[in-house]
Amino acid sequence: MSYIALSAALDVLEITMQKASLWPEQVPTKEALQSSEPFAIDTMPFESWLAFIFIPKMRLIVDEKMPIPPMNIAPAAEVYLHSTNEDSAGKGVVEQLQRIDAIAKQYQVTFKNIDGKYS
Repeated sequence: MSYIALSAALDVLEITMQKASLWPEQVPTKEALQSSEPFAIDTMPFESWLAFIFIPKMRLIVDEKMPIPPMNIAPAAEVYLHSTNEDSAGKGVVEQLQRIDAIAKQYQVTFKNIDGKYS
């Protein structure tokens, strides 16, 4: 169930970003995509990180049925999108990221064994 919910939430995130004109028009360079900084903040805007790193990696996790990692992306999005969008265009994006964070959290609760390892 978590994979279905996550896949749907990623679709909605992408659509929400496009409707809010937050979907990047240019693909980052190969070098920019290699950033080791959180959210690739040193090489690209947050929206580009979402579009070209976060969403593709999460789709891979869904496709391969890999463990969904714990995450808390919404607070970073809230800070970044609030500071760069006067008209609160990012509000829907933040709300969708909150849903994705909640799906990941529910996965952690549901699929962790007693010994703390994933089943």
